[in-house]
Amino acid sequence: MEQRVLENFESLCTQESPPACQSYCPIQVEAGTIAAQVASGHVDEARKSLERFMPLASVSGYLCEGPCQSHCLRKDLDSPVNLPLIERHAISRGRAMKPFPMPATKNKVAIIGSGLSALVCAHGLALKGNKAIVYHHGPIGAALNDLPPERLPKKALEEAINTLKYLKAEFINLDTLGQSENLGPAPPSLKLPDLLAAHSAVFLSLDDPWLISIGYDPKDFVADPVTRGSNEERVFLGPTATETKFSEAMSAGKKAAASMDRLFQGVLPSSARAKEIAGPTRLVVDLTNRPKMLPQTLEDPLAATAQEVIEEAKRCLKCSCLSCLPPCPLLRSHKGYPKKYAREFYNNIITAFGIRHSNRHINSCAECGLCGQLCPNGADLGEFVRLARLDMVSSNHMPVSAHEFALEDQEFANSPDIAFVRNPPGKDKSRYMFFPGCQLLGAYPETTLKTYQYLNENLAGSLGLWSGCCGAPGRWSGRTILTGKTGAAFLEKWRQFGEPVIILACPSCALFFKAQLPEVPIKGLWPVLDSLPSPPGARALNQTMAIHDPCSARLDFEGQKAVRSVMAKVGQKLTEPKMTGRFTLCCGYGGLASEAQPELAKEYALERTKHNDEPILAWCSVCRDRFLEVKRGALHPLDLLFNNANIEEKLNAPAPGLSLKRSGREWFRKMALSTVWNETAPPKETSMALNIDIPGSVLSDMESKRVLVTDVTAVLEIAKRDGPVFINPETGRKIANHRPRQVTFWVEYEEREDGSFLVHRAWCHRMSVPGVPGEGAESPASLEGFARSGGRV
Repeated sequence: MEQRVLENFESLCTQESPPACQSYCPIQVEAGTIAAQVASGHVDEARKSLERFMPLASVSGYLCEGPCQSHCLRKDLDSPVNLPLIERHAISRGRAMKPFPMPATKNKVAIIGSGLSALVCAHGLALKGNKAIVYHHGPIGAALNDLPPERLPKKALEEAINTLKYLKAEFINLDTLGQSENLGPAPPSLKLPDLLAAHSAVFLSLDDPWLISIGYDPKDFVADPVTRGSNEERVFLGPTATETKFSEAMSAGKKAAASMDRLFQGVLPSSARAKEIAGPTRLVVDLTNRPKMLPQTLEDPLAATAQEVIEEAKRCLKCSCLSCLPPCPLLRSHKGYPKKYAREFYNNIITAFGIRHSNRHINSCAECGLCGQLCPNGADLGEFVRLARLDMVSSNHMPVSAHEFALEDQEFANSPDIAFVRNPPGKDKSRYMFFPGCQLLGAYPETTLKTYQYLNENLAGSLGLWSGCCGAPGRWSGRTILTGKTGAAFLEKWRQFGEPVIILACPSCALFFKAQLPEVPIKGLWPVLDSLPSPPGARALNQTMAIHDPCSARLDFEGQKAVRSVMAKVGQKLTEPKMTGRFTLCCGYGGLASEAQPELAKEYALERTKHNDEPILAWCSVCRDRFLEVKRGALHPLDLLFNNANIEEKLNAPAPGLSLKRSGREWFRKMALSTVWNETAPPKETSMALNIDIPGSVLSDMESKRVLVTDVTAVLEIAKRDGPVFINPETGRKIANHRPRQVTFWVEYEEREDGSFLVHRAWCHRMSVPGVPGEGAESPASLEGFARSGGRV
């Protein structure tokens, strides 16, 4: 993956953009952080935070006019937070931090005047180890000394001056120089050429009225807004005639100090400083459902109590753009946001050596697209994840193990024993072809067959039937070659059958066709059904259901409208969940998230169910199965149309497991060919007639480990036929294994006197284990130890 892909994605996510109060602040103070610390009673931490951004905070904290307040977003709800009050509270009641300057350098700067910008500039230079020499007239601080104490307490200015002296800033009072032999040398020349000859740089504190008397009129200067540089090399400027606020003086001094320090280090003063320009922010904050909080009523803000300030600080909105985080289990799992995860995933990709710790995390994204819909700039982490998987698979850095079962399931669904294509009975071509998808067909084969028969009857016998998998698992897993082969095989077959319009029942199939097979014309099942009369016998459930739009159909507005229309025709009462349509939630199956991290994927399904109390009507079969897995009543709309006998019982039926879906596909092929086309399906190789007992708890555990009943049967057949079999000496149970492909299956069982098998547990591993038969060197000791461990890997 090229770095520009990351940079393009980062440019979309605004979470790291500053809130408006900070972006409009001339010195970029994190007002929200300070408000949060004051609100929690941590006033010392608040002052420490303030001092990080606000130079000479003991003075600046009193003088700042608070441009942040006028941009506080709470003004759109009730009234802005009184941020200047909070900052003054932090300064007046918080403990000052001891400054720690860097080692001294040989650079010295002449600072002419001692206005606020001069003091701030001297502070910034001294912290970096540079010598700041302040030439002044009258008391240090110039016009600051004339401010009333309620605006600037005298002790605050004294504290600032003492801080500068502690940092070894030098103050030279030009009024006293040369008055006697004991008071030092004659005053130096204050002309620019002379100052530049004796110093590394010069700063003119144009907010000190004294400078006009010595020939430096603010109206004669133009300062660069970022560097505070002038047209004279090595000369930097305080606030000019148009900059009259204290906050502008602070900003000028701070920027100038930073520019001079860069200059001394050989760095271009203007580089990478766009963030220092006060202005609008890119951060988008959703104020929906934010409660109103009226401000504190203060007769005299200067006399506000600590508790009053704390209550005012609690009004801060803590502005952030995290609208994508609450509904997404992946983002919530590490309290991250798309830009943060994108960096993590990119670093995982470019890692040259060592463990790629984010592989599992990359594979846990459902690629549902919700974050892209919620993001004001469309930052879709799922699309970034898709590119990351493609990159890692192509560079052989993404093990197939996380997706291997799904890919094997795709292969099974497209195998000659399962997949088939047929024209309508008695026809040699198809105008339409019904492609139900491997999941619906496997989980609900009878309903799928009835759906086809109804469609073909109402489409004048022009509808063919295509059983197979579209190839979505291959695309989700980043297997480009497999995806290409699957698509090519589909195209070839599609052309053989006269290039019919494909009617798709599965929204995930629709997305795959649009991305991989754009030349194939497709129609959604529900718009087709909406154009036809209601099926005979269709009926509604006698209670309201919450309609669930699958994430793969979040932009299929035609399908969303059609499924609701069809349900209205049969009288089914529906309610819309909190997040629906374009903003619908994912069940956790998309992107094969359930394969990589089942427990996290379960949170996806639970997130959907917590938004409504009614049973769910899901027009994606996998979504319905996922909701049943988390014990929420759910139906597929096709149940109401074509298979509604005992519909109330089906509402809370167990979710069809993986083994049942495999057998469902076999049943569908057999029944479809025999009942519709009067064909006899080729006989399948039969296995031994074993009587196998698998308790429900064991079967459930097998499902979570992706072990099928057929896998267990194969292990027991081999064990019965030719072994070898291990004995667990502690329990007397037998342990057998079988490795048919890049996976080894293990079964712990006992063989009863009547010849039947009782399975106690089954598991698998996708790695080579030395010492295990067929996997490397064998030794009695290693096998005995393995048996004693109970077969744990």
